[in-house]
Amino acid sequence: MKNFLKLAFRRLLRKGEHTTTRIISLIAGLAFGILLLSEVLYYYSFDSFYPNASRIYIVQENFKRDKSSNKMDSWGRVSGAVAPGLKAEVPGIEAATRLNSIGSSVFYTEDKKSYSAQFSLADEHLFDVLPRPMINGNPKDILSSPMTCMISSKIANEMGGDITGKIIELKEYPGRKLTIAGVFEELPENTNYEYDVLISMISTGQFFSWDGSTNWLGNDRYYAAVKLAPGVDPESLAPAIRKMQIKYQDIESLEQQQGGMVLKYTLKPIKKLYSSGVKDMILILATIAFAVLFVSLMNYTLLTLSALIKRAKSSAIHKTCGAEAKNLQQLIFSETFVLFLISFIGAFLLILVLKPLAEAQVGHKLISVLNPVVIWPLLFLIITLVILTSYLPGRFFSRVPVATAFRNFQQKKNRWKLVLLSFQFVGASFILTMLVIVSMQYGSIINANHGYRTKGVYYGSTSGMEAEKISTLLNELRAVPGVETVGMGCGVPIEGASGNNINSPDKEKELFNVADFYWIDENYLSILNIPVPEGEGFTQQNSVTNDVLISEKGAEKLKVFNGWKNVVGEQVDISEHGQTTIRGVFPDFIINTITAPDLRPSVFFYFPQEKFEQVRAERSSFSFYILLEVNETAEAGMSKKITDIFNQFLPHQDAVVHSLEQEQKYSYQAEKGFRNAMMAGNIVILLITIIGLLGYTSNEAARRRKELAIRRISGANLTDILRAFIVDLEYIAIPAVLLGLTGAWITAHKWMQNFASKIDLHWGIFVACSLFVLLMVAVIAAANYTRTANRNPVEALRYE
Repeated sequence: MKNFLKLAFRRLLRKGEHTTTRIISLIAGLAFGILLLSEVLYYYSFDSFYPNASRIYIVQENFKRDKSSNKMDSWGRVSGAVAPGLKAEVPGIEAATRLNSIGSSVFYTEDKKSYSAQFSLADEHLFDVLPRPMINGNPKDILSSPMTCMISSKIANEMGGDITGKIIELKEYPGRKLTIAGVFEELPENTNYEYDVLISMISTGQFFSWDGSTNWLGNDRYYAAVKLAPGVDPESLAPAIRKMQIKYQDIESLEQQQGGMVLKYTLKPIKKLYSSGVKDMILILATIAFAVLFVSLMNYTLLTLSALIKRAKSSAIHKTCGAEAKNLQQLIFSETFVLFLISFIGAFLLILVLKPLAEAQVGHKLISVLNPVVIWPLLFLIITLVILTSYLPGRFFSRVPVATAFRNFQQKKNRWKLVLLSFQFVGASFILTMLVIVSMQYGSIINANHGYRTKGVYYGSTSGMEAEKISTLLNELRAVPGVETVGMGCGVPIEGASGNNINSPDKEKELFNVADFYWIDENYLSILNIPVPEGEGFTQQNSVTNDVLISEKGAEKLKVFNGWKNVVGEQVDISEHGQTTIRGVFPDFIINTITAPDLRPSVFFYFPQEKFEQVRAERSSFSFYILLEVNETAEAGMSKKITDIFNQFLPHQDAVVHSLEQEQKYSYQAEKGFRNAMMAGNIVILLITIIGLLGYTSNEAARRRKELAIRRISGANLTDILRAFIVDLEYIAIPAVLLGLTGAWITAHKWMQNFASKIDLHWGIFVACSLFVLLMVAVIAAANYTRTANRNPVEALRYE
């Protein structure tokens, strides 16, 4: 094998071997293919780093949103008592734990330094199920003690390393002092549940107005994980789980009361939690990756076989000297191995160069993919590719007749070349069409009407601000030139909303669940340009605290369930709010994003300015947004002006003011990344296809140069010659392009099922893409054949 590798290295720079072209083709294909496939495999690696991850399951809540639907929805959070209840009541569950996220927050140390982290409450059993290596501290003791916490090594390093015993305070919860008692090794990026700081769950009452950690129904915000005993099938636990529900939730009478509405729990493998939610994305990314790799390898094989034709005599000479077929195949394998090795190194260097761009698109560090779930399948794939791409050329080279050594060898047929080339046309038409569709869909969702205004709308949080300063801040903001309206609200549509239930008039049944945006003032809807065509919007004169506005979808449901003809003025009972009066109905708008819309009806409740200030004074953890509508002509530098004013009223001057327009665009970052991946894939495949097409037409022109010369001597003009040769090529290209378009239509149709609003897959898109590919084939072929056809015919026939 050593001698074969020496021979392979010697041939690298020989003329006529297409070495540079083959390496460029492989580098482009391998770099892009490996990036995409590593991302696909990365999805399957989530939470695989936990010991005994195959025995860890997440508790899923399955329920009906309203009695008119037969569909069961799933939710990855449960009530606070469910996890401990499963451990106590279900044999086969070895350990159970729960986490309750507080979210991302800024926190301060006693020396007034600020840091940002993800906070979560956790019970003392967390490390029995989801352990992390501890750098110092005992997790069970820490998570059993009130107002103690432990932080990740990442945050500890940011704070200076030696942090045990330090006191921190969250911006959203002033006055709540937490003591750092330990440090754990930070979580990898491929986790379903992120946290940087863990607070003992016994401290829940310090951060929430109501401690729901022991309730069996409602407040479904707990991430519950269980570890099964070895050999236990999760399906076998269903009867025991049902018994637990009967015992603690009285589920049978609840189902009878709700007219068939049910609540049940299922266990989902933690390692499949993430990948099951992105199945369509996995399928599409894998399809694109394999398309790029396939086209790249077909091009490599085409160029390699073309080069081997010129080496036919050397094959015969090797055989004459006693070489066997397996020796010749080993020779080709060694050459393939060397070329792949060089190309793989080149692909790795290319990935390093493009690393910042790639990380921006995938949303995580590329080093995160360096785990066994990703690396071993990729290595297996690369080895398989080397073997497969060396087999066909090796077989061809080993079967060249010995008589070739004594006469000129000419390849009589070119069908195998056309077959390989047609695969590249399939890939090129597929990915070009997908790029056009994805780009059009991305443009459509970015520019789509979400049902509310975003341009010129800014918002900032009152978190960390003293209640008595809010009124002054509002007056300062209203005085800024260019600010049209200032209002208040607990959230914005792009962030989604919590849920509450609308009950029947007798309060015996839950009719349906609503997206609850909680409280807004009288200016909120006008800032977002959300009309109230039925009834009236909130006003200081005609509205009282806790009046409600409901969306059209919710109004229609109330009419059906309660037999009402008009909902305005009616009284409804909504969980967490109690009895309230419907003042008006507004059109439904997009909650979250078009790609992942919350389809529930929505509600807003009224708070006047003084009520916002009063609740803030009574409960320092209550924060809300101040929204501003800015005149479009005054937008330049407005974000900084607003931020500076906010900072005047914050003790740490760390205000963050958001543009609703930019936040909405940022929410489609995944779709933008997918579009950019398609664009990169399209460039790679078109480049490889052009390389392959140039190689094929060059070889064909050389192989048929005598035919070209005879045609010219016989009086054929250049147009006739080009037509004959290009038509032969287009006969192969047309069916290949149609096959690629079919694949693109199927893939695009599946991908677009993820969107509430989608473009029409018009036949013109497919026609335009197919014409582009066919025209590209014709232009490249014409350019190469013209160069050969314009040569002196005598040169091609002089040796006949």
